[in-house]
Amino acid sequence: MPLSALPDGTDDGSGAIVVVEKRRVVFCNIAARKAGIVRGTDLATAQLLSNCRVFQRDRQRELNTLHQLRDDLYQFTPHIDIQQSRHTPQSGLLLEISTCLRLFRGLQNLYHRVQTYLQGASLDVRAGLGHTAQGAWLLSFTHYDIAGPETCATENTAVFIERLHRLPVQVLQDYPEAVNALTQMGFTTLGDIAQQIQSSAVSSLAKRLGRDFAQAIMDIYDIGSDFNQAGLFNRPAPTYVPEELFERQVQFDFPVIAIDYLNPAIESLLQDLSEFMHLRHLACQHIQWRLSDIYRRLDCVDVYSDVPQSGWQLLYDLTLIHLENKPIPFEVDCLTLVYRNKLPRQTASSPLNLSGQHRQHGDTQDLAIAMAKLKTRLGENAVHKVSYRDSLIPELSHTIVALAEKCCQQLPDIHRHSLRPNWLFSPPTAIGHRGERLYWQGYLALMAGPERVTGHWWDSPVARDYYLARRQDNVAVWVYQDLYDRQWYVHGVFS
Repeated sequence: MPLSALPDGTDDGSGAIVVVEKRRVVFCNIAARKAGIVRGTDLATAQLLSNCRVFQRDRQRELNTLHQLRDDLYQFTPHIDIQQSRHTPQSGLLLEISTCLRLFRGLQNLYHRVQTYLQGASLDVRAGLGHTAQGAWLLSFTHYDIAGPETCATENTAVFIERLHRLPVQVLQDYPEAVNALTQMGFTTLGDIAQQIQSSAVSSLAKRLGRDFAQAIMDIYDIGSDFNQAGLFNRPAPTYVPEELFERQVQFDFPVIAIDYLNPAIESLLQDLSEFMHLRHLACQHIQWRLSDIYRRLDCVDVYSDVPQSGWQLLYDLTLIHLENKPIPFEVDCLTLVYRNKLPRQTASSPLNLSGQHRQHGDTQDLAIAMAKLKTRLGENAVHKVSYRDSLIPELSHTIVALAEKCCQQLPDIHRHSLRPNWLFSPPTAIGHRGERLYWQGYLALMAGPERVTGHWWDSPVARDYYLARRQDNVAVWVYQDLYDRQWYVHGVFS
């Protein structure tokens, strides 16, 4: 798999190729093996032996290749599992085919179709057939005629057991310590292990080599504590369910240039998406619209929502806002809705409202919808929320944060129990004097105070005396005198 996962055309047979991990060769092609390179060779030695091309192993790319191959082979059987070795770079797929033989009219036809498909996939394929999943995996490391006459009768497990007996103990690569111990004791093949189990049961292996190794042997042969006893429990074959992708489109009878003509198609596609998510208990935060014309030009519109949605109404409103702000670049012939980033729908639980008190869930949902629409219309950086901060200085007691950030809703005690206006000026507005009286859009009369506020000595020291003042038109304002420059300022207005 490390070699098969490389980009297409890498191994064209013209030279040596090695795949390395931690400066050790984990896989090489035929040309590299002819030059004397084997698994475990250090990188410097490999480059001295041949002028080889070197590729770093990409485990994620290997896993992606296996996932893609699993999707492709789903056409032959739904029972597919991924097999990955813990100590070697070998990995592959396990296909349970006993339930599909009648559909494909026998083993020979099924195997021929699978082989034909894999030959076109440019993969280095080694196949094995066995009565157990692990047995088939081990038999894939040697050559046997899978579709021969002796294996067409899949009920005859004696054929597979006999083949397993001939395998060397070195095929148990995931248990290197157990293999070393078996070699020292004189065991050379799996048949030797089978004879030991027949004479003294599996428990003897478990005591010497560990329970995990003993369980692996039981899984390979499908036996219980005794070799003549079949396994008590048959594990159900893993069933692979491929990911369902939602991609629906509407083909228009005539080219569309106006947004109003797109609205019915948008609503219909979103309703289909809502039903798709409802049946599968899914939600979404991102959808993509694809507009195309008869010349195959493509324009994409991405729609995001902060809150996962399982309904279609908000997505419909957000889509229209996007389209209103963006002119259609060409006459639209086809409209496609794509939904890929699937999220599990969170089932909301609410307490019984026996007291009849008003619940705030609806208000919270309305706020989330309003925020999503504002962000869509004005942009991500144009909408913020206010967060409190623990500071005695009024203008420093709050800050603006992004909608996605967590904010503090706990107002500091000094501001909760003191007289504070609803609106603060930023910056405070200077107050003038007319004669002996304070004047700001009218004469001011001090009604209550002072309240002294000091602090922030480590940066810009603040010392103020705050007063409640009333203007001559009966508007209540919050004023203070700066004790450093003796100047008066208006800092806020009461409602």
